[in-house]
Amino acid sequence: MSSSVVKLVSLFVLLVTGFKSTSQVKPLYNWKGTSLSLYEKPDTGSRILVKIPKGGAVQKSNSTAVLPAFNVVLSYYGSTAHLENNEDLNTDGTWYSMPGKWIQVDYDGKIGYVPGLFLSRLQDLTVYKAINNDFENITAGYMNRLFDIPVSKQKKELPKQSKEEISYEKTYRYKNGNYYTASFNYAEEGGAGGENYTFFLKGLKKHEAVLFLLKLTSFNNIMPDEVKRLKKRVSTNSLYDQFCWWYHKNLPEADKAERNIDMEFFYEQEGGSATVTLKETKEGVIISYGFGGC
Repeated sequence: MSSSVVKLVSLFVLLVTGFKSTSQVKPLYNWKGTSLSLYEKPDTGSRILVKIPKGGAVQKSNSTAVLPAFNVVLSYYGSTAHLENNEDLNTDGTWYSMPGKWIQVDYDGKIGYVPGLFLSRLQDLTVYKAINNDFENITAGYMNRLFDIPVSKQKKELPKQSKEEISYEKTYRYKNGNYYTASFNYAEEGGAGGENYTFFLKGLKKHEAVLFLLKLTSFNNIMPDEVKRLKKRVSTNSLYDQFCWWYHKNLPEADKAERNIDMEFFYEQEGGSATVTLKETKEGVIISYGFGGC
């Protein structure tokens, strides 16, 4: 084989392998909820190169430079009962500073910096309403949009205290190992009780789980207006502003280990409550979201 042929073959191999490695790099998507500024430097005071549209895809740079932190504070300031009774707001335990960093990305040929906590490997897809705003149907529809139709569905009856009690769980499994389980427990049809939804999202991080849950629960501006008014102290002008749960700051480590969680958030008011737990593993992230009332 002549040297010219060898050079051509080598060039072809380089082109093919280069294309393959590039094509396998998965994009990150803008989950801020609005346009995301691409900064010239990792600093909100630097020049904005371009605005990345809501849901826009970027490629993460391979740069190994150590970049500054960019955290997001998740907060909620209690129910309106505090204000109506002229009591001081109890903010103890309501703050959680989610750690993050600036990252370098390429958007449409422009290389700059964005806060990594606004990006997710999931596409930013719309959550559709369901009949009577049924959360199970909303969840199933959204998971189907993200991961296609389930590869399996399973329903299992759970132990009951009485004949009238409703107690069962459904598990939906999707390709690549993603799944969610919906558990239902009510004293009777239309009676007191609640529901719990546990998700496993493969390959995702904690902040992506928070964004996912916020998207799923704020599809219909589920946060009451009075809660929004109480929550103006910390604002990112992003989907994170919809966060409306207290941080359980003093949760004992033994409880975390026993329940296999990293952190817990909750919201309680007369007539109902809601709880969120998160667990990040090497394989992905586990989210549990439960709600119920009288």
